[in-house]
Amino acid sequence: MARFDEKREHERFDLNASVIYAFHDSDQFHQARMCNYCKGGMSFVSDDALEPGSDIYIMMENFSTDAVDAEFYDGYLAEVRWCQKSVRQRVSDFKVGVKYYQTIIK
Repeated sequence: MARFDEKREHERFDLNASVIYAFHDSDQFHQARMCNYCKGGMSFVSDDALEPGSDIYIMMENFSTDAVDAEFYDGYLAEVRWCQKSVRQRVSDFKVGVKYYQTIIK
């Protein structure tokens, strides 16, 4: 379902999907779960805290464009804009918001 807040530049869409990410200078990928996305960025949940200002590369994992009406690319170069710790019943994780620098098309 789409949501749009007046402060946002782009309409945001909820999507529960697997993603992987790596820091700009690393080839070690980490698992994460996308919460929502828009034309300018996305938010996801990670087991690890990410430092705001960090550059990361994000890829969709096992994603079918037939499953959702959206344009997805092979990957995204993005900047971490915020990271918030959340604690849920014995599970600690971090919600992360990123802004895209560039989309990667192979």
